[in-house]
Amino acid sequence: MALKLLENKLLFRRNNVISLQIDELVSEKRRKMGFAVSENHDTKPLIQPTWHTCLKRWCASWLHWPRVQRRASREDWLFNGTFHEASRGVLMMAQLFSIMPVCGILAKDPRKLRFSYTAGRTFYAYFCAIGIGFLATMSVYFFASKRYHFQKMVTAFFYCYNLYAMYRFGRLGQRWPALMVKWARVDDSLPPQKGLFERAVLAYRIKLCSIMVMALSLSEHLLSIVAAVHYSNNCPAVHDPYEAFFKSNFAFVYYYFPYSTWRGFLTKFFNVICNFMWSYVDLFVIVISMGLSHAFRRINAHLFLHKREKMTEQFWGEQRQKYRNVCDLVTTVDDHISAITMLSISNNLFFICVQILNSMNSRPTLVHTVYFWFNLIILIGRTLAVAMFAAEVNDESKRPIEVLRTIPREGWCLEAKRFAEEVTTDTVALTGLKFFSMTRQLVLNVTGAIITYELVLIQFHKDEASDVDLCKLKRMDTL
Repeated sequence: MALKLLENKLLFRRNNVISLQIDELVSEKRRKMGFAVSENHDTKPLIQPTWHTCLKRWCASWLHWPRVQRRASREDWLFNGTFHEASRGVLMMAQLFSIMPVCGILAKDPRKLRFSYTAGRTFYAYFCAIGIGFLATMSVYFFASKRYHFQKMVTAFFYCYNLYAMYRFGRLGQRWPALMVKWARVDDSLPPQKGLFERAVLAYRIKLCSIMVMALSLSEHLLSIVAAVHYSNNCPAVHDPYEAFFKSNFAFVYYYFPYSTWRGFLTKFFNVICNFMWSYVDLFVIVISMGLSHAFRRINAHLFLHKREKMTEQFWGEQRQKYRNVCDLVTTVDDHISAITMLSISNNLFFICVQILNSMNSRPTLVHTVYFWFNLIILIGRTLAVAMFAAEVNDESKRPIEVLRTIPREGWCLEAKRFAEEVTTDTVALTGLKFFSMTRQLVLNVTGAIITYELVLIQFHKDEASDVDLCKLKRMDTL
């Protein structure tokens, strides 16, 4: 008898759940068809879940085994030509170093992207932000409490810069899903790409550039470690090589806190993340510039392909609308990343000036000399690369005028005239917080500023050396 009552109870619960699902589906269908749907509170489940059920559901959503990776198929290696698909490898590499904690970046559909404050990668970003914030605070306090030394100020600037860069990437991660959805819509509206090579060329360019930038950054960091070991070995008071290395490189931390092995490696872990982020800011601006210039390049290739044909007013209206969509995308992207662009340019100029100032000093060993000049060449090259790739956006936006100038008199129409006016009058380019536009003129200005600073320092160094020689001569005359 008890067993039969239990079966009836379970059957009653199952029927309630099925009827509840049917009611919800009918209400949703009526709502989509435009009929009024009354809010009926009787559709709530008759049996409310207990705290045991809620705890099991939470454990099932958080504590689960990772999914078994499936074998890659042919479709996984094919590209559809969108920027989201081309840049997801760069974003995946960034998430290994706690940057851009966006979920679903490996999906080909950008609508599957989402940002969650409670995701595991977001908590990893929180942890790294706390560690970098601690290093930034200690470096600033060490600079302010002791004698104001220029090298201490450089260390404080380095960690504060990376902390602010992590904040900017966190803000960008919140808006990244909506930005990629809009970018995908613009890519779909552009002229179609024929062939597998055309759809994969953007992804291969981004991968090649990422490998080069990160490989040079890794080489520079390894050389800095080798150079730092020289100073740590010359400390006779500390016999442990690890302790000597960490104390000599992170004096602003271990001047106030006692040293331990786990603290040393944790501090070095945060330092590695800062060095990666230092290079990734430049790489991110380069990748965004490559994606935007590629969108303009698709329009230009379509125009050059049909320039010998008779183009109607409808054709020019369609091309002008596509061009306008890409220009609006550039404006939207610039609103999101203009602060990151400003960080990239300002940081590179600051450290180039610092290295030029240090060029007047002598180096103790050959390793220090190689590291110094290698670091300076990488800084200058990375700065020029950021400026040149960002200037490509402005260059490609001006290229349609080459086709518009070849239109014969009988083919000139109102839409072509409007298209030509937009191309010649609008300045389509990335900016640094709207202070300056990333054009080729900026490359000349930056190069001129660096050369001027170098000449001023050389002249100052010569005057200082002549003053020292004059003082020596006066002392010898007095003797």
